[in-house]
Amino acid sequence: MRRCFIIALLIMLPILASAQTTNIQTQMQQARDMNRQMTAQNQKWATERDKADRRWAAMQTMTRQSMNKAATAEKKIASEEKNKQKLEEKITKLNSDLKKQQDQLKTLEDSNSNPNDETQKNIEKAKEQIIRSEEKLNKSKSELETSSKKVDDLKKEKEISLTKKIDLEKKEKEEKERKQKQEEINQALLKNLKSN
Repeated sequence: MRRCFIIALLIMLPILASAQTTNIQTQMQQARDMNRQMTAQNQKWATERDKADRRWAAMQTMTRQSMNKAATAEKKIASEEKNKQKLEEKITKLNSDLKKQQDQLKTLEDSNSNPNDETQKNIEKAKEQIIRSEEKLNKSKSELETSSKKVDDLKKEKEISLTKKIDLEKKEKEEKERKQKQEEINQALLKNLKSN
């Protein structure tokens, strides 16, 4: 009986050893596969994080640029408004000066009951002065019109910059939420891989 037991044990020993070896090899293979999967997943997440970080940095830069454009536009608007106000005052002064000159010319022409060279020269000078004043007035009016257009353009530019800033802030918020959700999903996947 002892011999049978020893013979049976010797016959069974290689079978048990090979079964145990197969089990260990299977476990090792599963561990290697899981390690490969986790490494691939980590690389994928790192790539996604890198892309998201670059997008985030680009949005931050664009937001700052938009804010700077809006602030610059605001300063230019203030400066142009002052210029516009000065031009309006200049036009008002030129209008009053022109009116005075026209009144003087009319007075000279009306008092021209006895025409002489002196009076005629004064009338000609007054007419030339009126023409120069009208040219200055027209130039100032065109400058005022240009300044008004510039103010309107700057206001539009500021509005566009503020709109872009709002859009970028909204995108940043969405990106942050997306990033947070992705991180939660990644954590869940990681736990799932580790449990398998």
